[in-house]
Amino acid sequence: MAFTTNKSLLARVRAGDEISWREFYDAYKPLIYLCGGDCGLTQDEKEELVLQVMAEIFRKDIVGKYDPEHIPEHLSFQYTPEKGRFRHFLRKIIRNQAIRIYHRRKSHLPLDAETASDELPSSDEWGNIWETQWRKHVMAMAMTELKTKVRPETYIAFEMYAVQNRPVNEVADFLNLSLSSVYTAKSRCIATLKEIIAKLEEQE
Repeated sequence: MAFTTNKSLLARVRAGDEISWREFYDAYKPLIYLCGGDCGLTQDEKEELVLQVMAEIFRKDIVGKYDPEHIPEHLSFQYTPEKGRFRHFLRKIIRNQAIRIYHRRKSHLPLDAETASDELPSSDEWGNIWETQWRKHVMAMAMTELKTKVRPETYIAFEMYAVQNRPVNEVADFLNLSLSSVYTAKSRCIATLKEIIAKLEEQE
């Protein structure tokens, strides 16, 4: 997923900018899917959760009408900042839709049917699940934005050395850089990453 402007997707959502279905879907599907798994939903139920959450957010009849992988470009989402923080808005929708799917499963499936979990997380457990997955989501978006703010070789050195934990000598040899350049790339990227994350958290 790549941003179409220099302004991050989270910032654009918070500002109330119009966001295309495709961009929003690609950015938030992994987050919704992981939350569904943490709520004990089955594979099919997690896919359903993504569709139901997206349908609620876009307020359009997309379920059963469009293939989610081939949504028309004209479908778009525009968040109203007056609703409060977007992360809280999204958290509530995901939780509510997961509950609906769970209760429908319990009322329709036979007792011996295979399910991923016999109960949903409590409110407190869900809060912890959400915070964990949200932090991962923000980090993923921050890493994407980081690529636009540093030179390609700087990012690659950082990813290999700091993220993949490869030996500094191996990274330096592979990229034909000095050891000090690899250390500098790491420091620069970490500092930039902290700035990006702080801004994203402040916005959302």
